[in-house]
Amino acid sequence: MTERGTIFATVSTLCFVSLLLFGPIILTGQAQQLPPEVIKWADMVLYNGSVLTMDHDKPPFTVTKAVAVRDGRILAVGENDYILRLAGPNTQKLDLKGKAVLPGFIDTHTHPNRYALTHYREEVIPAYLNSLRENRVRFISLKWDDKGAALAELKKFSEGISPGEWIYSTSSGNPVAVNEISRYDVDKVAPNSPFYLKIGNAQFGVINTKMLDLLKQTYGENLAGIVKDEQGVPTGRLLPTAGTVMDQEMMPQMPPEVMASAFKKELDEWVALGVTTLSTRLRGVEVTAYGNLDRKGQLPLRMAYTHEIGRWNPFFERDIKRLGLLEGHGTDRFWLVGITVGIPDGVPNIGGPTAGGDLCSTLEKQQVLPGDTFPKGMCYWDQSGDPSRQTIITANKYGYRIAGVHTFGDKGDQMMLDAIDQASRDNPVQGRRFALDHGMMISPEVIAKSAKVGAIWSLQPQMFYGGTAATVGRMYGEEIGHRWVLPVKSLIDAGVRVTYGADTHNDPQRSPLFGLEVFVTRKTEDGRIWGSREKIDRSTGLLMMTRWAAEYVLREKELGSIEAGKLADLVILDKDPLSSAVQDEALSDIKVLTAIIGGKVVYGSLNLP
Repeated sequence: MTERGTIFATVSTLCFVSLLLFGPIILTGQAQQLPPEVIKWADMVLYNGSVLTMDHDKPPFTVTKAVAVRDGRILAVGENDYILRLAGPNTQKLDLKGKAVLPGFIDTHTHPNRYALTHYREEVIPAYLNSLRENRVRFISLKWDDKGAALAELKKFSEGISPGEWIYSTSSGNPVAVNEISRYDVDKVAPNSPFYLKIGNAQFGVINTKMLDLLKQTYGENLAGIVKDEQGVPTGRLLPTAGTVMDQEMMPQMPPEVMASAFKKELDEWVALGVTTLSTRLRGVEVTAYGNLDRKGQLPLRMAYTHEIGRWNPFFERDIKRLGLLEGHGTDRFWLVGITVGIPDGVPNIGGPTAGGDLCSTLEKQQVLPGDTFPKGMCYWDQSGDPSRQTIITANKYGYRIAGVHTFGDKGDQMMLDAIDQASRDNPVQGRRFALDHGMMISPEVIAKSAKVGAIWSLQPQMFYGGTAATVGRMYGEEIGHRWVLPVKSLIDAGVRVTYGADTHNDPQRSPLFGLEVFVTRKTEDGRIWGSREKIDRSTGLLMMTRWAAEYVLREKELGSIEAGKLADLVILDKDPLSSAVQDEALSDIKVLTAIIGGKVVYGSLNLP
């Protein structure tokens, strides 16, 4: 036990003994002269409820009636009479009237930074465009699904560009932009200004000759990800490594002060869902924005983040040497939990004709769906010069874990697990909680390898619900859709730790209680049940979202359960999710009434209906 923990236990013991032996005598003048470290009333007592403590690693966990909070931490948990004796004249007391109390939900994979910039774009974009103009970059919004029309608009736009200015555009990842546009096309309409088209989340890109010259001057002609033709001449197309270098190092970044207000509003929405800790991956400028909110006391919830310094960075070892080991560093609201790397693959053809089929699988597609950009799939790490495998080995060498990485196809999973296994030969990773995210095509081999290296999985039920199982079933056969997509129970039975992440901004899908319903029912949006053998019980689902998730964010000693000494992060629900009166299909209807972080109400109130 730490020194702090020993002191807390000793003080708590003295407090309990005094209360039990002397009862109301502590209100006398003599007792009031005792130092507060020796005896002090609880700040808050919640009683007469159903307190789901998550105090055991496997079901069943203790369910009791009441909890006391003091100085931002759990003081005690137990029956009503015992806990109420910890309440003094100024203690906030709440009769729960049978309502449920849980540890605050921990979401281990979502992207509030990206959602904020989209959801609050009307506030953000004007300031961002002004910032670009100040840096002599002009932005043009074009529909790149029509090559001819887009290039014609670009030609008109380029005629008004001043010497020395750059042109910047974006595309959601349309196949036309990925496969059909080259620097020669852009040179015809915008030959005099450096041009960059960002495709998707900087996974691909297109630049013209002017920008190519600048890129080569800065990083050399052999930068990985510069696509070349059969004669070795650059086409202007960029694969993820060069695309990320272009996006994050060559282009001006959105100022953190522009981001901060939108970031805060987005996180306020998550607190209302009962999410008290959230994990995401962040680029440097986003770390600055959230860090500034934290320093001002304006961060609505706790954030654990993986740093994108390892994401398609061909200079990772150089950079990490200068950065030093900062894993776990931060505050109790904002801390670093590892490094993220370039993704092994993308997603199947979900969401319409602009979605790619760029997942990386050992299986051949039985059916190529309409609009599939990559009929044979796409294993990004197989591209020449992709640094991601080596980044995992290097990160582990310098003491960092890997987490927050999108993996989809089973071969992509295997590539990542193999890299973790290779890294472990020099610096063992067991117990280090290396993680993989999504789990939409997890084969039995991937499950076995995950158990071998001790990897944690963050699973996203909204993907499953939204059509992944059906799409994988169409592409690779229904049996694969039933057995490989989100195999939660098989992972748990193999001894693999699993957690939960929403990975969406859409309601109600981003609610943890919606995720719990999907885990329990295995029902998708079209009403079908996929992989019924992978159903889990409610208690296990709740452990995924609390106690087990605390391991993903490296705070299991502080978060994830309602136990004496842990941080008082709590949610009050209008119904008990373990109650047989609540049907499986109605779990998502349960309402979050109040959210408490560090003993302070951050959503709702203590005046319950």
